[in-house]
Amino acid sequence: MLNKVGVEIGGTFTDLVWAKPDGTVVTGKVPSTPEAIDQAVIDALTKAEVPLAEIAQFSHGSTIATNALLTRRGTKAGLLTTEGFRDVIEIGTHDRVGSIYNIFYRKPASPIPRRLIGEVSERMDAAGRVLKPLDLDHAWAGVERLLGEGVDAIAISLLHAYANPAHEQALAALIAERAPGIAVYASHVVSPEFREYQRSMTTVVSAFVGPVVGRYVESLANRLAAGGYTGVLGIMQSNGGMMPASAAGANAARMLLSGPAAGVRAAIWFARRNGLKDIITLDMGGTSTDVAIAPDLTPRMASELMVDGLPVRTPAVDMETVGAGGGSIAAIDGGGFLAVGPASAGALPGPACYDRGGDRPTVTDAQVIAGLLRPSRFFGGQMALRTDLAEAALNSLDLPGMTTAARADAVLRTVNGNMAAAVRLVSTARGIDPRGFALVAYGGGGPVHGALVADEVGIRQVLVPWSPGIGSAFGLLVADVVVDLVRTNLHRLDDRTMDEAAVATLLAECRQTAIANGLGESGYDVQLGLDLRYAGQAFELTIWSDGSPVDAATLRGRFEAEHRARYGYARPQLAVEAVNYRARVLRRNDAVITPPRPPEGEAKPEFGEISLAGRRVKAGFYARDAIGAGQVIAGPAVVEEATATTIVPDGWTCLCLDSGDLLLERLS
Repeated sequence: MLNKVGVEIGGTFTDLVWAKPDGTVVTGKVPSTPEAIDQAVIDALTKAEVPLAEIAQFSHGSTIATNALLTRRGTKAGLLTTEGFRDVIEIGTHDRVGSIYNIFYRKPASPIPRRLIGEVSERMDAAGRVLKPLDLDHAWAGVERLLGEGVDAIAISLLHAYANPAHEQALAALIAERAPGIAVYASHVVSPEFREYQRSMTTVVSAFVGPVVGRYVESLANRLAAGGYTGVLGIMQSNGGMMPASAAGANAARMLLSGPAAGVRAAIWFARRNGLKDIITLDMGGTSTDVAIAPDLTPRMASELMVDGLPVRTPAVDMETVGAGGGSIAAIDGGGFLAVGPASAGALPGPACYDRGGDRPTVTDAQVIAGLLRPSRFFGGQMALRTDLAEAALNSLDLPGMTTAARADAVLRTVNGNMAAAVRLVSTARGIDPRGFALVAYGGGGPVHGALVADEVGIRQVLVPWSPGIGSAFGLLVADVVVDLVRTNLHRLDDRTMDEAAVATLLAECRQTAIANGLGESGYDVQLGLDLRYAGQAFELTIWSDGSPVDAATLRGRFEAEHRARYGYARPQLAVEAVNYRARVLRRNDAVITPPRPPEGEAKPEFGEISLAGRRVKAGFYARDAIGAGQVIAGPAVVEEATATTIVPDGWTCLCLDSGDLLLERLS
């Protein structure tokens, strides 16, 4: 019997969705509480009057891991690495992330300073053969030095441990025996893949944020239990799948895109129920906008994230993030140009119009001045906005000769341009024409800007789901349980199709992992994948199959088709190499959730003025819960609801579908 709750914490608001046993849905939205993160979860549950003792499943997405890394407020951690390789994470690669021509570029600071990096006397070669045995006495001396520095966690990343983890295992066992209170993160567990810098940094990030995540999840689980909840707490991962809370601390790096990944799952669910096939998702929240692409409703995936310039090797929905949220701050940059983001006013103090102490101009302030958000209707009328404070904030911008309305328009044009650029990065820049896709706009601000962004990139359809402001929380309820495993295994594809021993080992791990994650012995699917590349390339494409090996010719054909689709060419004359073996354990979510259907009849508008593209125009204001199925609204118009506002520009129409979702279409 369905009785599930999903709660997602964003930078400004915390959202709740409760699917009752009869399939109906209750939603809630409360301000986030950065000073005590899990308090917002309790506030949302209390406001929605959720009976925790009756809930069968509680799913959660949080920015806890991301915030700890971005603010460098993780745990005090040390690193142990092979003698002579102390500076791997300091040197990194030649990349200047996002700033290739910046001669003043500075590498992002490592979460672990150099003084907390120790060396261990040992050495493996790339094939996993021992060149120098592990000196445990020397290793323990390094551990004691880190303990003397007061570390609470230790990352272990020894050279070529992906090929032979014996030395890492012995070192981890030594620490567990002699310093049992120290959290240990070993690279052969966290990221068993080749490439020393990426593997080491992923392990370092895990050690830095893992204890913070572990304490947070434990605190939340205890508070839920105190309220009567007896089930398993599920945590959303960056790959769009759930894992049990018991695994979160050890796998904290998998949570870095927790909320955005849940939003993509929701967008796919809503697109599928409305018959859409190819979509681009636009999730605009309080601090940023996340954009992803899902051809044939299958999201593009990445094997590596870049978070604040640091590489983290973990499977994730492939998305672009821009500092374009409702709280994103507008300012004049060093060149005298208007810039929006990435700095954000967040939940506290928030935009100036929130009247919580903020005085810097934000996107939300610009929306208020443009008339896109009516102060008395914001947040369902529960939170009045102050236009005078928004005006004062915008007038503080050093833009001589510009009226307040012109300043607001400039901020909105800039943020629309930033989001359109992100759409192009996930589509045009990857050889995909976005004009054949529909844009799914959600998050608190996505529907405000969805059609305006679509106009810039030539998209003709925009889907605004039911209750779009809680999209990520809804995604928590419809997400599958997913566990990803990976092992490096380098060989030419022509030499052997798939290494049967490697496949057998992965499948055995899948069974063990399924049991550890509460999936039991059956009731789940297993998918196998190979990371393939042409000989000489430095990057790979993952080719998936079902749970059985595939012959070399078939694998090569799939690889070359994907390579041609992604990059526009193939090289049949070149050898193909297998790099990594992947496995995915998948339990599909078959829950039936029924958001409310639209009413009968047609909504009647109120009329007012809004500013669009610098023009003041008359627009109809509609209450979304009054719009009937089949009703068509011509722009310019504004559709208001508790969790979001939808803007229908001039030249667009808005159709209320039978599902209750809104489909915006451009007329020409």
